[in-house]
Amino acid sequence: MRKYFRRTMGLVLCMAVLLSTLYLADMPEVSAAEPIVIVIDPGHGGDNLGTDYLPIPEKDYTLLVAQYMKEQLETYQNVKVYLTHTEDVKMSLAERAEFAHQVDADFLFSLHFNMSLPHTLYGSEIWIPSTGTLYSRGYSAGYEFLAQFAEMGLFNRGIKTRIGSKGDYYGIIRECTSRDIPAIIVEHCHVDHINDIGYMQSAELLKEFGVRDAEAVARYFGLTSKDGTVSYSDYAPLAIPVPAGRVYNDTTPPDYVNAKLISYDKTGKYATVQLSAADSDSLLQYYAYSTDGGLTWSAFQPWDRTRETMTITVNLGYGNKSDLIFKVSNIYDRETNSNPLSLNG
Repeated sequence: MRKYFRRTMGLVLCMAVLLSTLYLADMPEVSAAEPIVIVIDPGHGGDNLGTDYLPIPEKDYTLLVAQYMKEQLETYQNVKVYLTHTEDVKMSLAERAEFAHQVDADFLFSLHFNMSLPHTLYGSEIWIPSTGTLYSRGYSAGYEFLAQFAEMGLFNRGIKTRIGSKGDYYGIIRECTSRDIPAIIVEHCHVDHINDIGYMQSAELLKEFGVRDAEAVARYFGLTSKDGTVSYSDYAPLAIPVPAGRVYNDTTPPDYVNAKLISYDKTGKYATVQLSAADSDSLLQYYAYSTDGGLTWSAFQPWDRTRETMTITVNLGYGNKSDLIFKVSNIYDRETNSNPLSLNG
């Protein structure tokens, strides 16, 4: 059992001096938890640039945020923090996991920034192991990260698994799983979307990412700051049951999407639509609309995950219109289109 479960050792004090007389007394056992060992893995490095959509490659951002995260975590008691690398060097995923194994890590956090091929996605997401207690602990820790990012104003893209031919798709998770080390991939935001890019262009917000990362870990492990001003000792992280088997990623689109026209401004500027959608396997995530029958689409808008039906008013703009169509995606970016609404009637 790893040190996360806080093995205790007995300390017996047996001597005291009282009025020059040696007095021996049995003292109660005192528990002293061993330090929590955290390994922070800055994604990429060396000739592995990571996402290079911006002039500065991902590897530079991950190393900077990792250093801020380490600095903040070290303001807490009872924690030992390592980086898999402190300089811009290339490391294999196996080397990173083995480093964590050698220092007897209680958790490895792999830091990344995201990009989508169509450059349409935005927000933060967490990738976790797909089996056993590693799944449960990964989900619980990931929840804390996404809560921190939501406070910064970032969209929550969810906590996910991804399965490949060798088990977990992502190598750092697979390598850590083989060594029985909890590990998650933290995708802070998308570097290629207008909703997120500001977080990459501000030195203050990059530092805040590192601080928020550290606070997520502190909450998950119930840490207390060295100066005693912050304590999460009474905080209970999200409890996730251990799954009976592997938790697979969803590969199917939402079950249905239905659009009902409520009102239509005949000048062609606005349409109000009741949009309903459901997915039995995943949470819904975004919606978008097309005013030309699906040839082009609007930017994605957040779906209200507390509801299956939303009332949406669309600014149609000017020019010729054909059919109004909506599409809704789930957290795995699988999409389903709605029925078309005629704008010519």
